Amino acid sequence: MTITPTDLGTYLDTTVDEARVQQMIDWATMLCQSVVNPLPDGADTVILDVVVRAYTNPTSAQQESVGPYTVGHGPMSGGLRLTRENKRTLRRLAGGGGAFTIDTTPPNAGQNLPWWDTNSYSGVEYGADGPGWYP
Repeated sequence: MTITPTDLGTYLDTTVDEARVQQMIDWATMLCQSVVNPLPDGADTVILDVVVRAYTNPTSAQQESVGPYTVGHGPMSGGLRLTRENKRTLRRLAGGGGAFTIDTTPPNAGQNLPWWDTNSYSGVEYGADGPGWYP
């Protein structure tokens, strides 16, 4: 499913500026694709969340008074942005976020080692007096 300006208008139960909303949808989609590409099923909910937040509160105001006029903004300025939760949701929808392992062994590990590190024990015991002697 692809989010449309009509979807946003239905969600907000209002008439929206379709050209403005379409641009916001395109930008929000690009932001989401910067986290997970291709976008997984269900990513439309994240795109809608980003667009709703930017469309209804473009300055990210967190507090507003009427007289005398005061407005308080959050730690981030307005505009389209992904929250940490948006990013987590995208990764979870894409199948990430579970337990995993990372192999830190370089591909050339074990090459060019001294003979005592490359020869495994073959049943013959070597020592100062030759084969067969073992302290």
